[in-house]
Amino acid sequence: MIAALQRRVELCTVPTPVRSLDRVRRNLWVKDEGAIHPAYGGNKVRKLEFLLHGAEERVVTLGAAGSHHVLATAVHASRLGHRVEAMAFPRPETAHARDVLRAATARATIHAAADFEAAMPAFESLSRNATSFPAGGSNATGTLGWVRAGLELAEQVERADLPAPRRVFCPLGTAGTVLGAAIGMRLGGLASQVVAVRVVPAEWLTLEKIRELGDEVIARLGLRDVAATDLDIAFDDGRLGGGYGVPTLEGVAAIERGCAAGLDLEPTYTGKTFGAALAADPDAGPDLYWQTHSTVTLAPLLAEAPPLTRELEAMLEPMERGGDGEPVR
Repeated sequence: MIAALQRRVELCTVPTPVRSLDRVRRNLWVKDEGAIHPAYGGNKVRKLEFLLHGAEERVVTLGAAGSHHVLATAVHASRLGHRVEAMAFPRPETAHARDVLRAATARATIHAAADFEAAMPAFESLSRNATSFPAGGSNATGTLGWVRAGLELAEQVERADLPAPRRVFCPLGTAGTVLGAAIGMRLGGLASQVVAVRVVPAEWLTLEKIRELGDEVIARLGLRDVAATDLDIAFDDGRLGGGYGVPTLEGVAAIERGCAAGLDLEPTYTGKTFGAALAADPDAGPDLYWQTHSTVTLAPLLAEAPPLTRELEAMLEPMERGGDGEPVR
């Protein structure tokens, strides 16, 4: 295997399982990252295997209040003896976001910024004399974890654990998951198209930034004659609704359908992505929905966590009731 893919700490229990979701949508499969680690799962753990390799004692990151990446970093870095701090910026309040934010305070110090723009310089200042990870863990190093995931899926197809998917549905938040999976599948010989379901505003993550990250990862791997623009990625920009962290009626309906099939989904990333998979033409499949949400209970972390401070409470913005694409209670 490529040398760059070997430099990591081992956190993941792999391969993550695949199974048919035919009872929910014909020609649909799921690959589930939910329990990839017994302490906290989800798609961030693969990135942290690479990000934490060689990290300094103090680790700093950032994300919206209730960020899964911040919580994953808090859990896994602290287990390895690191001291974790994170810069948070406001997001719409949901019960899930509140629980994730409070769970993170059990293992990390969370600092509050007034908004997304203010968070960036504050994060840079906080990162002095520390190892810092970007939002979502999506730099070239973290993305290598999802290159391995793409290769893993190709191996499962080769073993006939599932049919080769025509389309693979992933959330597009900071692009590391989408790009890594696309590169890994290409290396593994899969011709699957990645459908990147946008869950953040375009100004947070432009196509130019996505291509820059893709090219950096490709260079890190030492690949020649391939560029980010060669990757088979289709961008679905129609599921965001009212904004980052704002539930949509389609996403809530997808969560309910997923629950009936044993999937644990949430409204910011996985509900919207699963909604896109459900809406896709089954006759154009088989398709794969990549479940990126942790299914490990937060109860032990919440039992350790103090009540949210007034400053952190202010990071969770109340939502008003609206129509499709607007906040949903």
